[in-house]
Amino acid sequence: MVQVALTSMLPSGIRLRKGKMFDSLIVQTRKKVVDADGKQHQIADARTIKFSVKNPATDKEYTEAFKFALEEAKKEKLLAIQHIAVHGVESTKAPKQRSVGTLGEVFDLVYKSRWQGTPQEKGVNIYAKDLFAFFPKSLTMEELHTRENYDNFTKFMEKRITERKMNNRNTFNPSSTNRRFMLIRVCTAYAIEYGLMHKDKVLNTDPREMANYGWKNLKVKASKKRNVLDKLEETNIIELMKENGDHEFADEFAWLVDTGMRYESEMITFSIKDINWKKQTINFHRGKTNTESGDLPLSKRAFSIASRYRDVALQKTSQRMFSHSKHQLEALFKKYRLKSEFADFTPYVTRHMFGTRLGERGVNPKIIAEMMGHACVETAQKYYIQATSKGMERAMKLTELSDEQFDDYLEHQKTMLGHNSKGLI
Repeated sequence: MVQVALTSMLPSGIRLRKGKMFDSLIVQTRKKVVDADGKQHQIADARTIKFSVKNPATDKEYTEAFKFALEEAKKEKLLAIQHIAVHGVESTKAPKQRSVGTLGEVFDLVYKSRWQGTPQEKGVNIYAKDLFAFFPKSLTMEELHTRENYDNFTKFMEKRITERKMNNRNTFNPSSTNRRFMLIRVCTAYAIEYGLMHKDKVLNTDPREMANYGWKNLKVKASKKRNVLDKLEETNIIELMKENGDHEFADEFAWLVDTGMRYESEMITFSIKDINWKKQTINFHRGKTNTESGDLPLSKRAFSIASRYRDVALQKTSQRMFSHSKHQLEALFKKYRLKSEFADFTPYVTRHMFGTRLGERGVNPKIIAEMMGHACVETAQKYYIQATSKGMERAMKLTELSDEQFDDYLEHQKTMLGHNSKGLI
């Protein structure tokens, strides 16, 4: 009965074939094309997707295997339609090869040998989810390397990223697609090295393109310089919040500026119990990286805010300091972006301010990365530390020091970093 119910889910062109060892889905595609002489042809394409479960199997095992195979079959169907549309009557002259490694097989091998259990694992899992949302795992590495696959996957990624729920502004950065291309290039290199595809079957065999195998990165626009509020602008906007009765939001804004917390996954989840009142530090969970922040010192202002909200937080079941939700915070930032006319007044302006002010004061980049919860220094430097007039002014003052004065300055920096680097803030 389960098999009958599942079969009713099959769309046109996909049918079930029973087998002694494995069941499989047959993907049949027929499309009319017109040749150069205007003659119409009916092009047929047939593909097979085997279930990853043997017969007999429990109803649950069979259902899961069927649904997975169906998703793979739908992707195969789409690729078949695209292949016929691109190659027309020539489609039948390019027979599919199933004797080489498939994308799914190669990825699994690379994943285990290169990424599993490393800091890159979480990011790779995200990229792979997008990759296999478009390409079926049964696609061979040689079938993967076509110009239409490159172009269609590029369009697919732009649409997928633009329409994501978390993408409030519906923006797209080609660097997101480039990171998915990286997976394809790494899998290609592995497949060639271990004889799972021939090196002459890559998308572009030009020696100048062999580094990317034809999966060339899209051009990325230079990162827009983000404006950050200076101390006076910060004071003015906090006063504006208080004048409008948004006292709690004024405290939340100041807290974010002084701690560098991510508003959507750190500030709204930490609780009063994460604060060490004796040491005046905070240690909270970073949901994005699934790590702990470590003991971070609180500024005098942040500690004062925490002290004022302590009794209120202790009365709550959650023991959260602040009451606003993620969406309420986003609405408040939008409200004051319109009132203040600061173009970049978004929830993440606080992290830019936090990182930039640390950078302005010459804090070691490794310390900035640790305090902001970044796995690598480059992320903080590229996206969160902005070159400001104050920073450049301080840099110029350093050039005016004599060699002896500058040597004393460097020695002081080394001494402080070795003694209590986080205490510099």
